[in-house]
Amino acid sequence: MNKYLVIGILLLNTLFSSCKTDVDVIAPYKETAIIYGLLDISQPIQYVKINKAFLGTGDAYAMAQQPDSLNYNPADMLVTIDRFVDEEYKGTITLQDTIIENGKDGVFTKSKNIIYFTRQLLSNDETYKLKVENKKTGYIATSSTHIINNIVLPNSGGSSYTFVGNDNKYTPNNTIEWNTQKYGKIYELTFRFYYKEFQNGNDTVMKYIDWAFSPQYSPNAEGGSVMKKSIKGEEFFIFLQSVKDLYFSDKTKKRIGWRGQIFITAAGEDYQIYKDLNAPYSSNFQEKPIYTNIINGIGIFSTRVTNSGVAKPFSPNTLTELTTGKYTEDLGFIR
Repeated sequence: MNKYLVIGILLLNTLFSSCKTDVDVIAPYKETAIIYGLLDISQPIQYVKINKAFLGTGDAYAMAQQPDSLNYNPADMLVTIDRFVDEEYKGTITLQDTIIENGKDGVFTKSKNIIYFTRQLLSNDETYKLKVENKKTGYIATSSTHIINNIVLPNSGGSSYTFVGNDNKYTPNNTIEWNTQKYGKIYELTFRFYYKEFQNGNDTVMKYIDWAFSPQYSPNAEGGSVMKKSIKGEEFFIFLQSVKDLYFSDKTKKRIGWRGQIFITAAGEDYQIYKDLNAPYSSNFQEKPIYTNIINGIGIFSTRVTNSGVAKPFSPNTLTELTTGKYTEDLGFIR
C-alpha cells in the first residue's frame, strides 16, 4: 500500500496530513514551496521559513526525519523581497540563509532547519513583494504584504498597576486603550508580570510570566479606531494561581512582585484569515478549508508588529494581596 505525504511547517508549528490509498500509483510530483513569513517593523531581523512538499512511498516518520525531505538546497534558492511605494519600485532585499536549532521532540528532523533572513530595516510606507525562486528547476512562488505601523500606547492609568484599591477591594476594571493601525486586523494584548526570585541565599533572578488575552478584531483594516481591553483586578490573582504548578511549585523559593508591562501585537488581514480557518472546529466531520496567500505555493506571508508600554510597579495594596490574598498566599511572595 502506498502513502501520499505532504509535510510543511506553517507558523513554526508542524502540520501533518497523510492519506492511504489502495492504488499503487503516486501522482506525478509537482514542486510546491511551503512558506511562512511575518514582516515585523518592530524587529531588527526579518525571517522567512521555506520548506518543500514531497511525495514518498516509505515510512512517513522516517521521511520526516530526513533534512533533505524538508529543506531546499540553499545554493539552489534565490529569496528576494522587492520594495515599493505606491507601486514605484524602490529596491530589492536579498535574503540570506542560516540554520536554526530545533531541540524539541516531534515528527520532524531536529537538525538543519534552514531559515532565510535579512537585517535590513523596514519602512512604514512600503509594500513588500516576496519572490522564492528555485534556480535549478525554475520554480517560482510569490506573495506580498503591507507593513503595519508601530502602535502608540498611551501612558495612562497612573504611575502603578492597581489591582486592589485603597478600600482593599479588587478594582472593578483596569482599561487599556489603543488606536488601530492601517493594515492591522487582529490585535492581541499581553500583560507581562515581572517578579524577582531569591536563589542561593541573597541572589535574585529576574523572571516573568506572560498573561495573554483573547484576540480582538478590528472592523476594518483602515486604522484609526479605538480598541480597548478591561481587566478586573481579581482576574490577575486568579491567573497567577492558575499557573502555580508551572512557575511557583518550588515552595522553598521566596519571590517579590516587581513590575507589570503591557504588550500589544497587531497582525494583518491575511494572517487573521489564516488563524481563523485553522482554529479548532467543534465538529469532527467538518473538513477545514485551506487558506494561503502564496501564489504557486502554500502558506502565509503577512505582517505584524508588537509594541510595549512602560513597565510600572504595583500599588502597595496589590503587593499586599499578592502576599496574603486567598489566590496567591501560597505562591511564596513576600513584601
